[in-house]
Amino acid sequence: MEKKHGPVEVEKQVDALLVKADQLLATAEQTPDRTGVYENCRAAVRHLLEAYLLALEENTSPLTNLAFDQLWEKCVALDPEILPLVANVRLFLDEPGTITTEEEAEIVIDAANELWDFIFDSLHE
Repeated sequence: MEKKHGPVEVEKQVDALLVKADQLLATAEQTPDRTGVYENCRAAVRHLLEAYLLALEENTSPLTNLAFDQLWEKCVALDPEILPLVANVRLFLDEPGTITTEEEAEIVIDAANELWDFIFDSLHE
């Protein structure tokens, strides 16, 4: 059963997820290890999607038991405006990602940052 909480509790959880996503993206941008780039970006995107879903549903149900693709599908179902970012999310659906070049690392970081921009802007409108 989902627990409905006040907007303050949801906002705290959303903010905590955004802070963690920001830290992970910053780490990804600074790490020379390409596997670390992918893992940090993937974790950041998951936190972003969780924050987005929490804000949309306004409940504090645990989302950690959702698979990555299920999390994405719930976000799209609640707000189809996120759908244009499907190509960005596809980069992170399969685990683990293999990044072999600096260019691929930049693509992964850019995809995660585009999701950050969309979700952050959507939550702060």
